[in-house]
Amino acid sequence: MVGGLFYACQTFPFFGISIFLPILMENMNVTTPLVTQLLYYALMIAGVLVGIVLSNRLPRRYFLIGTFLASAAFLLVLSIWHQAPLALTLILFSLFSLTISAALVMDYAYPNELFDASIRTSGVGMCIAISRIGAVAGTFMLPIISNAWGSQAIFIICGTVLLIGGIICYQWAPETSLRFAKHNRSTINEPSGSRVTSSRYSDSTID
Repeated sequence: MVGGLFYACQTFPFFGISIFLPILMENMNVTTPLVTQLLYYALMIAGVLVGIVLSNRLPRRYFLIGTFLASAAFLLVLSIWHQAPLALTLILFSLFSLTISAALVMDYAYPNELFDASIRTSGVGMCIAISRIGAVAGTFMLPIISNAWGSQAIFIICGTVLLIGGIICYQWAPETSLRFAKHNRSTINEPSGSRVTSSRYSDSTID
């Protein structure tokens, strides 16, 4: 459930905002939507590169929590500050783009590391299946919400979903990186107090 829910909470805002970016730009009164879209996609590429670097230097758990909370904060500030200067709006939206794209790196590494090799294929497949619920919901709901209540409502809903994803990871996401779990090879303490034997990660090919 952790693997599927964190994935779904990322895909909901990512698919919805990326697909309907021109509508959002129009609602945000951006006068140069083409330039803004090019900037958004350039930041997405840069974010992936940043995510690759940071995910190999930070604990998986902290990386997930941090990216969820940061991207949620950027969107919620945009939703609350209705009359923010255009330059600040673009800066906050750019920081969101950079952060959410960096977080997507974990979609490929983290689900693989959650499962023993014997059930990894089924486990990752189930995580991806759950994540499609978020993708479908974001793609279907956000244009309806935009037409009814505007871009501010989209930012509130997407920010809330990301905040929920951060809470889920804080409560239940285990640390799967051997680099940061090797200080205790016998057991790994879970946030909820349960214990998982380190044999789960002993056959992982991703560090």
